[in-house]
Amino acid sequence: MKIKAIKSGLYKTVGMPQFGQQDVGISPGGAMDRFAFATGNALLENPESEQALEILLAPTLQFEEDGYFVLTGAMHHGVTLSEAPEGGSPAPVPHATVCFASAGSVLSFGQKAYGFRAYLCFRPLDATSKAESPNSRTHGAFDEVCRWVDPGRKIRVVEGPEYSSLKDPHSFLLNAWKTTPDMSDMGMRLENAFEPPTCTITNMVSEAVSDGTIQLTPKGPIILLRHRQTVGGYPRILNVITADLDILAQYAPGQLMWFKKVTIEEALAVARLKNEDLERIKNK
Repeated sequence: MKIKAIKSGLYKTVGMPQFGQQDVGISPGGAMDRFAFATGNALLENPESEQALEILLAPTLQFEEDGYFVLTGAMHHGVTLSEAPEGGSPAPVPHATVCFASAGSVLSFGQKAYGFRAYLCFRPLDATSKAESPNSRTHGAFDEVCRWVDPGRKIRVVEGPEYSSLKDPHSFLLNAWKTTPDMSDMGMRLENAFEPPTCTITNMVSEAVSDGTIQLTPKGPIILLRHRQTVGGYPRILNVITADLDILAQYAPGQLMWFKKVTIEEALAVARLKNEDLERIKNK
């Protein structure tokens, strides 16, 4: 991907998770919002392993080769593409729609409309014949594409290994939680305005954790995300289902969330529906 920043921002190159090294303390990692990452590559008809830019604070970018691109994930107002840094009338760039960029053209972003992480996927022109041009392909409205999202917009969880030690699980699931500024690709800390939850376990040996594990620490709950550690020493009271980790990737500090407990069977049904939604985009 030959793209350079002409105005700084906060972004990085991401790809698929890399499994097989958790025994030595390395998490699979990869794109934080895997669905947004996958839909971008699907619209471009890229290999699913093709890398993308994961953008937190939008830079101004210049394309150094001809090709097609698409923006998914967080949406920005006023995204435009100009033929050169100092000239040409900027053209609007619609969200989740494949556009063509010539070498030297400049991509600019306005303020975020929603979401936290945007994804820029790219396909060089020399990898695409004119008959295969993906230009103007789009995946449609979010609610039509993402049938797998909870209708009540709650974050779905299953019981964790130490769930039974939680003194008041009903209260934990009933009340709203707010994300704090204490967040990264490793995890996010939550807070609420009620009495802090407690466990009957006061000390435990470090155990394996996974993507989405909710640990109850003395300072409150934390949700482990894609780049988390592989072991932890706090009670694992709940676990966010894999599909909803992509939703959490779009939460900014200060946002409210509610949890909804589901069964393993329900979580698997959501995963199947999510895969079906992605296949529909690939086959458009």
